[in-house]
Order: sequence, then structure tokens, then C-alpha cells
Amino acid sequence: MRWRVSLRAAGLVVVLGTVAQLNAGVMYTVTDLGTLGGSTSAPYGINDLGQVVGESSLPGNSTSHAFRTAPNQPINPLSDDLGSLGPGWSMGYGINNVGQVVGDCWISAGVVHAFRTGPNKGIDATRDNLGTLGGSSSYARAISDAGQVVGKSKTLAGTWHAFRAAPDRPMDPIADDLGTFGGPWSEAYGINNAGQAVGEAWTVASRPCGFRTRPNHGIDPATDDIGGLADWASWASAINASGQVAGTSRPSLGSGDVHALHIFRTAPNEPINPVTDDLDTVGDWIPEVRDINDRGDIVGNLFRVEGDMVFISTFLYLGSSAFELGDIIDPASDWQIKEVFAMNNRGQIVGVGHHDGIRRGFRLDPVPEPSGCVLAVAGLLVCAGRRVRAGK
Repeated sequence: MRWRVSLRAAGLVVVLGTVAQLNAGVMYTVTDLGTLGGSTSAPYGINDLGQVVGESSLPGNSTSHAFRTAPNQPINPLSDDLGSLGPGWSMGYGINNVGQVVGDCWISAGVVHAFRTGPNKGIDATRDNLGTLGGSSSYARAISDAGQVVGKSKTLAGTWHAFRAAPDRPMDPIADDLGTFGGPWSEAYGINNAGQAVGEAWTVASRPCGFRTRPNHGIDPATDDIGGLADWASWASAINASGQVAGTSRPSLGSGDVHALHIFRTAPNEPINPVTDDLDTVGDWIPEVRDINDRGDIVGNLFRVEGDMVFISTFLYLGSSAFELGDIIDPASDWQIKEVFAMNNRGQIVGVGHHDGIRRGFRLDPVPEPSGCVLAVAGLLVCAGRRVRAGK
């Protein structure tokens, strides 16, 4: 598989002048995040301070709990266990810059509830349960700095709808239901500090469409459908401060082939422009966008199915140039990067990989932080047709 990105001639001159110097350096270092005492961990979010949230198995691996690290530190089992809303598992998915964590907790058989902690606090069962839109379960996926939370919840009718919960209170089934494009289902994946939510919603014809709401509004079918690279489907995965949305879309009208998915990144508060926003194909890999930061950098995962085998790889877009993350970490680290989940505005990335035969969470730190010269060398690697390596 080849990443295909065109470069202007002027860019090639810059690349040729810097490639020898930059290839000698290490672009990302890897920090093992450790665990809460069990064998595994998985980080799903990171804020601009370097605090990481996710889930980790507890001693004895009997269950897992959400964790939140100190800034730029690994997991401390004595201080970072957030607890749960009940006797079961909990998972942390998002964190804002004041240290509030959102995620999900097991309540009872078939019942899961979203939670939102206080700043740098553990889960308080008397205060942090966000409730639902009237149904049995809810899942929180992201939080703004003001404390607004988005995700999905069962409604009283039994369908899943996207929600945006206001700061400092549980869900209001009337005010916080974002609605759909006329179909039965929607889910929100991201929110920015302006209160714009993004995700996917179904139409009456059961067509999945990416949406970006106006600040603090529900889904408006007249204005919030971001369109696609063709006329069939799109999935909006993340949004940054300026209103840029990243996700995936099929560039072929009516194509049912998941391998036809392309990665897109919109202009601020604009619908998808097939001419300018298509970041191209990844061959026979299925892309999954996970995050976009305020610079417009994008991270995500790639999947390929061969028989009963599933291969996984990763990607990082800096500007219009693409990397496979396993190629730009310290080769002496002995890490195999498997999946990535989030990135902050400092360029730090969190995900899971294999180290010494154990599946663990990691944090990648850019050294130095991405810059124009790094983008230039990225372009050279792309034009050379460097292959993205499948996970092993």
C-alpha cells in the first residue's frame, strides 16, 4: 500500500536540503504508561497538559477501572484509579484541560451509564452519573473545557441518539437530545469549546451522514449535514477549535466496498469539498480517523482483513503528509505500535502496542515538535512510496 500525496517542486527542494539531517534524529519517543496493577492498559484520551485517561486492569485482572495520570507521567496505581459508579468496570474516554474525565461505567446486566468527574477527582457515584435520554444506557465520548459532554444514549423509544449534556448536571432527555437527520440513530464523537458537536446520524433512507452542529444546538438537517466525497455516506469522527472536521467518506457513489473509504479533513465550518478535502486512499486498508488537533493534524488506524486474519496499522497526517507511526519512533524502544486513539495540541499521541511481549498503553512525545521541516521530509517519504507496515 502506498500513501499518495503530491508535492510542489518548491517543496521537493526543501526536502532534498533537509532529509539527511532529519532522518538522523528521533521524531517520537515512547513512554510506557504502565497499569493500575494488572497486566494491561489502554489510553483513550489526552489533554494539552499531558494528562492521559483510559482503562487498566486491576491487580488479579478481575476487572478494569478508568484512570487519569498526572501531566506527562505514567499511571500511578496509588493515585490514578478513578473508581466506578458501581461494583463493575469503568472506562475513561475523554479529558478536558481542567482534568474532568468522561467515560462509561457498568451499572448492572445490560446497563451502562456515562459519567463526568470533577476536575482531577475520582468518580463520585452520588454526583457524576450522567443518566440517559430516557432509556437504559448511555456512553460518553468527549468533553469540552467548559464541561459539556457528548456521546450517545438510549431514548425512551429504545433508539440511540447523540446527546450533549450541559456542564455540572446530568442529561436532560428533552434539552440534550441532539436528534437525527430523520432516521432512527445518531451518535456524537467529538465536541469543541464552542459547543459544536460532530458525529454521524442516519437519514430516513438509512444513509449515514456526518454532522457538525452549530454551537449549543441540536442536529439541523437543513444546515448540519457535512456531505461527503460523493453523494452516499460520511462519518465525522473529530472536530478542532476552528471547526475543522476529520473523518471518512466513500468517494464512489453508492459504493458498498469499505475499502473505498477515503480520509477527509474539511475547512473550518465548511462542508466536505471533494476537490480539496480528500486526503486520498490507503489502498486495501480500511481507515479509522480518531482525532484532529487545532493544527489540523490527524491520527487514526488502518485495518485489513485477509481470510480470518485482521492486520492493524496506524497513520499520522502532518499537514498533507502521511506517516506510519511505527516508522517514526525510536527504533531502540522495541515497541510495536498497534492502535492510536487521541492526540493533543502539543502533538502527543496515545495508543496501545506491544512491548516485551505485553500489550500496554503508551504516550508518544514529539522530539522536536512537528514543524515545517518535518512536513517536508514527510513529503519525500510519501513520494518515495514508502509502505505502511501491517501490524504483526
